[in-house]
Amino acid sequence: MPPSEQGTVMPNTQQPLLEVRDLEVAFTVDGSRIKVLDGVSFKVAAGQTLGLVGESGCGKSVTALAMMGLLPKPHGQVVAGSIRFAGQELRTLAPDQLYRLRGNRISMIFQEPMTALNPVQTVGEQLMEVFRLHRPSDDKAQRKAAAIAMLQKVGIPEPEQRFAVYPHNLSGGMRQRVMIAMALACEPDLLICDEPTTALDVTIQAQILELMKELQAQTGMAIIFITHDLGVVAQLCDEVVVMYAGRVVEQADVFELFDHPRHPYTQGLMSAIPRLEDQPKRLLKTIKGQVPALHEMPAGCRFANRCPHATDLCLMAAPAVEQLTPHHQAACHYWKELTR
Repeated sequence: MPPSEQGTVMPNTQQPLLEVRDLEVAFTVDGSRIKVLDGVSFKVAAGQTLGLVGESGCGKSVTALAMMGLLPKPHGQVVAGSIRFAGQELRTLAPDQLYRLRGNRISMIFQEPMTALNPVQTVGEQLMEVFRLHRPSDDKAQRKAAAIAMLQKVGIPEPEQRFAVYPHNLSGGMRQRVMIAMALACEPDLLICDEPTTALDVTIQAQILELMKELQAQTGMAIIFITHDLGVVAQLCDEVVVMYAGRVVEQADVFELFDHPRHPYTQGLMSAIPRLEDQPKRLLKTIKGQVPALHEMPAGCRFANRCPHATDLCLMAAPAVEQLTPHHQAACHYWKELTR
């Protein structure tokens, strides 16, 4: 299949619930506009889990905020592209329409629950607020019963007692379960998770991931899971989008990506994973160098200054996204030579 333009989405046999195409986001800093997302495209179907992977600063969280309409105003702005949800273009929705959609059909779990939860309101008050906004016909008794039922559904013990406590009275794992309960209260079609297990220990992390898989199996919702942890990706995701410096550099189903990474950046990420079977023990591999500053992005491939295979072509010309197989695409001039 011939090379595609930057941002072309890979084919999917399922009708997409969400389709992001050629998304560009810019921030105004000291009077200058800096583009932080450049041609980001992907799609996710109902019941599917899509992983957004990349190191800090690559644009994962900005992508999520753009989809939710939560970019900081007036500095952040979607300047180009399309965000279609269930056939609707979210960019053209009026603020009140987006308000009704957000938290109802599209929900988001944030990275740090202590900053996302209100410290001066009880857990129950915050959970009932979701029902008050999106189910105005329910009375207070119905909202309380629904909130307690959600706390029980996400595995919080003694939900009637936890309903009346404040966030600081709960452990990190319990606070994250509260966030999940709030996000799932209205049974959304799409759940966006922005590194929801990063601050949790490994045992609690495994419990949260298992809980999300169970709830997805029950409701059929789509999940976009933002993370830098490839172990979580392998456990949870169906397809993976790898981002670097505001662009998508590779996209594939999870088995294809782990078995046959084609972009040098993805290969570097895979090589840096510690492996228990390594004998003798070896030093962990790293990706040398640093991501270019947002205001100093090169004209060519943005990974060129860190890539061991870069040539003059990489420095001068940005690689187009090429369809390698029906379920795999990458943006690299030399992906054929790097096939392994």
